[in-house]
Amino acid sequence: RIQSLTQARLDEHAAPLSPVRLRTPRLDSLRARFGRRQARPGGTDAPASPLPPIRTRRAVQRLARAAFTERFAGTDWAYLGANGRTLLDTMQTRRLRARLQALYGDPTLTVVDAESLDGRPAPQYIQFAYWLVVNDSIPAKVVDTGGPFDRGLVFAAPARFRNRLRTLREAVLAPLAETDLRARYVDYYFETSTATWYRTGFDGQRFFARPVERREIRAGQRPVLERDS
Repeated sequence: RIQSLTQARLDEHAAPLSPVRLRTPRLDSLRARFGRRQARPGGTDAPASPLPPIRTRRAVQRLARAAFTERFAGTDWAYLGANGRTLLDTMQTRRLRARLQALYGDPTLTVVDAESLDGRPAPQYIQFAYWLVVNDSIPAKVVDTGGPFDRGLVFAAPARFRNRLRTLREAVLAPLAETDLRARYVDYYFETSTATWYRTGFDGQRFFARPVERREIRAGQRPVLERDS
């Protein structure tokens, strides 16, 4: 599920892949958040770009979202959900989140990074998103598929790679698939089907997801992992 929270909306035009079945029932939110790909002049698609060797991957920090958005404004996006059989499709999202924390630190975006927490469309209630700059020039985004109770990740990259998006994902996220490292983290998550807020994360020994009262959560304030979490 793709999030567009206030300052960093993912409302750029996207290039949908060939129809596929994804586990998350809200996959349509990908199209809703990215929009549809604009037709190219003459009604033809440009040839797919060759995949470059992946040399570097830099995570975008929370305070650098505006700069990333400005730099890559107008990007024609393509997306890939967790519809395969690789580790990036089948591992529990909460475990992938712990690996992302170990490799890249805190997420670029979380559900509370907004001016308001209430009244948003269901697709906007993601748990986390990591924005990456690959080879100092290629933007990419990694988003949870359905919070701590789901599996896999959603991957987005420029539409010029849409015909080889799975291969690009495997290359960009190779460190995530290969590492055994896990780091402590905590996020909030809103389960829209039950209207329940959760405090969820990994305390270094176990994963947890505990319901919390809405009044305990404030827009713009991420949770802090306590020793007794």
